[in-house]
Amino acid sequence: MWSGLNILELLDKRDEIMLPKILKQDVRLRTLSFLTTEEMDELRLAIHGLQVLDIDNVHESYLPWLSWWFRVDTWDDAWTVAKKREVVKEGLVLYRYKGTVWAVKRALDLTGFNPTLTVWHQMNPPGAKGTFLVEVIQDKGGLTQKDYENVVTLVESNKQGSQHWQMTIKNKPSTGGIFSVSISKGRKRITSKNFPTNPTLIGGLYSAVTLKSRHRMTIRNKSNEI
Repeated sequence: MWSGLNILELLDKRDEIMLPKILKQDVRLRTLSFLTTEEMDELRLAIHGLQVLDIDNVHESYLPWLSWWFRVDTWDDAWTVAKKREVVKEGLVLYRYKGTVWAVKRALDLTGFNPTLTVWHQMNPPGAKGTFLVEVIQDKGGLTQKDYENVVTLVESNKQGSQHWQMTIKNKPSTGGIFSVSISKGRKRITSKNFPTNPTLIGGLYSAVTLKSRHRMTIRNKSNEI
């Protein structure tokens, strides 16, 4: 146990700038000042060592907060830490170039599907003015509901407000199958149905119908001509 004399001797060796001189005679207040000063010193050291904007090295628990701060459009806690860091680093760049073709393409690259974006004047034949096409190739299996939502959110958040667009989802040539999805401005939610994991075994041409009144998209079997 510390005696009053021991505490006073210890306190005399410290710079007690946090305690007014008139209160230094009170052992209890001097003890409190000592403990507070020590805690503040430790906190200063911790803050000094916390480089929160060093995205490559900051603790992963800060990444969701940084994603909000940097205006990241989509976030998934299931992503790897490496992918979370990449998305956070890209957040401010995408925000700066919103409304450009580059921003849409770069935002889609972050989904991991390596999409191709074709502007209307690059289509053959040329498409409707002011439109663009997004083509996504899935390596294996079908896209989940979350995948659709992420792709749509990224496109809608980074394109020009007046632009309309379409998305085509394809399997690799070895797997087969083409899925065409139409996107319209103002759509809020996507509902997918009968989406096969291996179209060569199941067959069928799938098309999308946008229901503006319900603000959702459904994907349904159209025919079995493949």
